[in-house]
Order: sequence, then structure tokens, then C-alpha cells
Amino acid sequence: MRKALVLLIGACALLLLAVGCSTDSPTSSAINDDLSSKPATVDGTVNLLVGFEKGNRPDNAVKALGGSVKQEFRHVPIVYVSIPVSARAALEKNPNVRYVEEEMMRDYVAQVLDWGVNRIDAEYVWTNSVYNGAGVNVGVLDSGGDMDHPDITWAGGYSAINSDVNDWEDKVGHGTHCAGIISANNNDIGVVGVAPNCNIYAVQVGSRRLSTLDIIEGIDWVIASHHDADPNNDIMVINMSFGGPGSTAEEDALIAAYNDGILCIAAAGNESGAVSAPASYSCVMAVTASTSTDAFATYSNYGPEVELIAPGSSILSTYKRGGYATMSGTSMASPMVTGAAVIAWQAHPTYTNVQMRALLNGTAEDIGLGAYYQGNGLVDVENATLGTTNGNDY
Repeated sequence: MRKALVLLIGACALLLLAVGCSTDSPTSSAINDDLSSKPATVDGTVNLLVGFEKGNRPDNAVKALGGSVKQEFRHVPIVYVSIPVSARAALEKNPNVRYVEEEMMRDYVAQVLDWGVNRIDAEYVWTNSVYNGAGVNVGVLDSGGDMDHPDITWAGGYSAINSDVNDWEDKVGHGTHCAGIISANNNDIGVVGVAPNCNIYAVQVGSRRLSTLDIIEGIDWVIASHHDADPNNDIMVINMSFGGPGSTAEEDALIAAYNDGILCIAAAGNESGAVSAPASYSCVMAVTASTSTDAFATYSNYGPEVELIAPGSSILSTYKRGGYATMSGTSMASPMVTGAAVIAWQAHPTYTNVQMRALLNGTAEDIGLGAYYQGNGLVDVENATLGTTNGNDY
């Protein structure tokens, strides 16, 4: 049975800070209303959608015209019929028929370049170089990922909260949103991430709440990628868009990851106060959030631990159940920096995590905020990757 293709746009209730460092409820994006007619005539017949007055189905009229009802609907006054082409005019004149139209096809929404990805000049790098994140592995420690999302190509995943470690399906949406900021595919639908061709892994360490025990298990799984027999699956960067009080055990796990060459990036938090953990640890890059006017997002935490600022307000990205949503928070700013690290690492494959950290900090754009708010500045993908600042920023 043929049905029109419709892109389901995700919408969900407010995500708590305990889930991740995001503040806004997801806002649905609109689907594309462009229509293209589908050829309907086959062997002298035409397939039509017929709207009728309630209680006056045109079955008999269709039959009298030499046609048949192919599909009916329980709750809408429409039938899908096949009739001879020559009978269409007569059916349209039937007093019980409200309209007659051919089946038509909708397209998925055309791809959108989010303002934040544009602001940090990621699209300038794709257009003017070969760098798009290809070959670099990144882990998103979060609520999992939409395993079947049409706009994300997962390299794999792991669940620290399910008995089946291969079941890392995202039931919250937060992890999928962060992952899309990093690596949504550069195709004809939805959005595009900062590093669309990277190898992205969903490391599920929580659902609506996160435990440091599960976070440590996820970190341990990431570290294990550096100690197995496959040198090609080493995860080089991890994104952590969550926050809370400090934990010695969590910090020890991240120190171990950092000592194994993994670059650790985290959201500063959204309480308009001190930087939360894990962003507050010295082995982690703390990221604050900016708005589309390069202002400091008032919800963002700040402090001496801050290294970079990145777009975080009203960011459109992928969401659970194949959808898309707009969200705000340092949760969205952190993966912007993670994506930048991925592209820059493709351009500088011999760099260590310490060198990559220094590169991102050294090439950031000063947007005129204090160090507690912007750290070294706004992350600049072009400068970190190509060593130039030719992009138009927007």
C-alpha cells in the first residue's frame, strides 16, 4: 500500500539538567510542503483520491463509472479509487463528491545549515578543502542514539544501562540531538553537522538521569577502543553534555582517558553559576554557550575553568524517532567544539590530544567577552583546520 512520505518531526517535554545541559523544550521544524504530481494513468485508468460528503460515499457512483474503490479510511471522508480516465469528469460532477485529485508525493525537508554550524565556519571548511571529519572516531556519552535516524550514520554504540549492550536506542532525544550537531549527514534532508563524515559512536550512559557508575562504564568502554586489536576504532574525542557535582571516581576515569590520548570535552552547565563537573575537571575542556548575536547565553555557567565558547542557543539538530528539534543549552555548545576537534584532527592526524587542545584554544575567535565567559574565545573550525580566517562567520 503506497503512502505519502512524511518526515516526522520530533517534539518532547522539557529535558532536565540532570539529563543534560540543555534548557529549551524541543521545537518542531516544519516539513517541506512542496508537492510533485505522480503519474497516475495506467492502461486507460487513473487512480484518484476522492473526498465526499460524510454519509454519502461514492462507491456506487464509482462502480457505475466502471471503477473500483482501492482503499478506504476509517476516520476521514476520503476513498482512493481507480476509474477510467474518461470517467473522471463525471465523477467530479457528482453532487456528493467534494473534490477529486491525483495522488501526490511529498519530499523530505530540504537540508538546513544551522546558524551555529555556520557561525563557526564549518561549512567553509567542507567547501574549500577535503576536510569533513572522515576517519576520525568520536564518542557521544549521553542518552544513546536514534539507531535508525535517516540523517545519522552511526559507526556503532554501547549501552551501559541496558542488559543488552548493543541496545543503545535513545528514548530521550538528547543524545541524538548532540550527535547530530557533531555529524548529521551532509545530504538532501534535515540538517548537517560540523563534521558530517566522522565515525560517530553512541555511548549510552543514562536515560532521563545519569549515574556516575554508568558514566564510568562508558568511559571505560571508550578507553578499551585503544587497547583492542583494531587500531582503526580508537575513539579520539568524547563529548559529555551533562553536569552535576564533582566525583573523584568520575574524574579518575577521565584522567585515565586523557592519559590514553582521548580529548575530553564537556558542557559547562546551565545554572548561571559555577562550572559543573565533568567540565570543571582539569583534564576536560569546559565549553560555555553563546547566542546568535555573539552574546553570552544568560543560562550558561561560567568561571576560570572555561576554555571555549560555542553557539548553544536555538540549535536545530536531529532528534529521536527520526525527527528534528531546536534546543538550547551548553549541551548544544559542547558538541560544536567536539565537531571542530574532529575536523581539525583530520587535518592534523599526528597531533596528540594535548596538541589538539592547544590548537583549538589558540585559534579561537575573540568575541569580546571576559575570560570567565568565553575562555580563549569562540571555537573557529576554519582557523583550527586550515589556519585561515576567510569565512564570513555566518
